[in-house]
Amino acid sequence: MGRLLHIGALFVIAALSATAALPQCDISVGKGSPATEWNEIFSRNGPGWTGGDTTVSIELPNGDSAFFFSDSFIGEDPQLPGDGSVYLNKNGLRLREPNCLPPICGPKPEVIHYVYNSIVVRSKDGKTVRTLTGPKDKNGYSTSYFKPQGDDPNHMYWLGDPIIVEVGGKKKIWMFLNEWDVARPFDKSFWIKYRSQAIAQMDADTLAIEKIVDLRNKSDESIWGISLWLNEKKELYIYGMRNEGRIEGVKRSTLELANRYKKLYIARVDASKGLDFAADLRNWTAWNGKSFSKRLNDRRSIIPANDSISDELSIRRLTINGKPTFVMVTFDTSVGYSDWKDLYLYSACEPQGPFMTKHFVYRTPTAGQKKLPGMTAAESLQTGMSVYNPHMHPQFTKDGRLLISYNSNLPFGAKPGDSIFADFYRPRFVWVPIAGLATN
Repeated sequence: MGRLLHIGALFVIAALSATAALPQCDISVGKGSPATEWNEIFSRNGPGWTGGDTTVSIELPNGDSAFFFSDSFIGEDPQLPGDGSVYLNKNGLRLREPNCLPPICGPKPEVIHYVYNSIVVRSKDGKTVRTLTGPKDKNGYSTSYFKPQGDDPNHMYWLGDPIIVEVGGKKKIWMFLNEWDVARPFDKSFWIKYRSQAIAQMDADTLAIEKIVDLRNKSDESIWGISLWLNEKKELYIYGMRNEGRIEGVKRSTLELANRYKKLYIARVDASKGLDFAADLRNWTAWNGKSFSKRLNDRRSIIPANDSISDELSIRRLTINGKPTFVMVTFDTSVGYSDWKDLYLYSACEPQGPFMTKHFVYRTPTAGQKKLPGMTAAESLQTGMSVYNPHMHPQFTKDGRLLISYNSNLPFGAKPGDSIFADFYRPRFVWVPIAGLATN
């Protein structure tokens, strides 16, 4: 009996030693709750930004925060020709003035003109908010802040993640840009086609665009720059994604099936050598499951094989219980697009993960919602709303709670008339408590 106890004790010690050898960066999370004050901040009626998606943010050197949006509604005066405004009816329902006239849309103003991207800058004290777009075009409409070369109205940049780097002793913002051709409101059907990617360099103080450099030597359609992190050695860690699965009959398959094949990768490059160096994938190394390798095609996913994540997400290094911890926020996308609603947090000790353990933190009430504040009993959206692409904003951490946003929109196939209801298309915000979370 004594010998058996001795052997058993050795097994226990060995198991404990093996466990201790593994990085232990699990987190303890509480139930998320709506961040009402932030929902109100981004229920804006104009002038300026009145709705958009992506919703990534960065704290600027002066303490202000810049929020970067992809497709954006802009409300300005005068309304026509130009951007539509948002107004409240007698019941408090936020409504957009239809404004998309020929030659942009037509012949009926059934839809709202929008720009492909914009920036909203909120002052450190929260007292001022300003919108940045491109200049007005010849028809009086706002244009996108980040624009590819040429005048093709179907050619656009969708925004990735921004990060502050130091170039030549000065602080700059690098922003990943995803280049697409996409249908406009006047097109008969929705379509989208991938082109390439680029990185924009901006002055961190003025947000002026200094240059845009295309990614070079990119061999596939992976989308890089969905999240970024810069370490103390000036190594830029770049998260990317690609649907690797070759699904039989993929055009007939459901999103529930297709999303099971979504993979998350990480690469890195020396940011101290400047943007032109960083934009050349020959200078990148990618995580292959054991180390960072020059062979980018040997990359390995850093999430569990059976998990399905958002097309956009955030990974940030936070201080939790006094130690650096990498935290990822994502929707569970293992169900069809219209049914996405559950937010999860993952954690890891290293930027390359692995992100193995996930914690459910919030179920969005917005998914499937047909009623908006101010609607009468007879009014409703023709289709329930969809939610997607969560991001975290750690510069606003308060009382151990992390601020997270997610986008809301009309689902694919929605009726054009629903676009007049302003609240369908704006970010929603959530506070998520994390035990031991330090203020950023």
